[in-house]
Amino acid sequence: MKNKYYLYVLPLCAIFLFNGKKYDESVIDRIHLDVNICIEGQDCGAVAVTLSDVKESKGSKLYAGCIACHGAKGEGGIGPSFKGSKSDYIATSLNEYKNKIERGPQSALMYAQAAALSDSDIKELSKYIVSL
Repeated sequence: MKNKYYLYVLPLCAIFLFNGKKYDESVIDRIHLDVNICIEGQDCGAVAVTLSDVKESKGSKLYAGCIACHGAKGEGGIGPSFKGSKSDYIATSLNEYKNKIERGPQSALMYAQAAALSDSDIKELSKYIVSL
């Protein structure tokens, strides 16, 4: 029965994400990601990021689902910036989204994201976001 839930939620998320709103160039620049695609046998240059550079924590893994809207460093984009936010504020916000309490115009997008998080996930994620 969970699969039916996704059939309803995914189209709604797409509607909210692609609502026809035109974003200015500064927003597009903030969410732009440079990608280097290497074809087997070609020299792609040095690796920019090594595994030792990446913080492997539960919070970093959870934050992977947030990057598209909030940016790799929490700088914002489609979603708001996390810069200057406190861990308690972020945890409270996520708990409110989890309980489907409206906090802004894009609250519906966050309901599904927060619903998948446990209380310990919310705690770890909010600590990680503050460390960005």
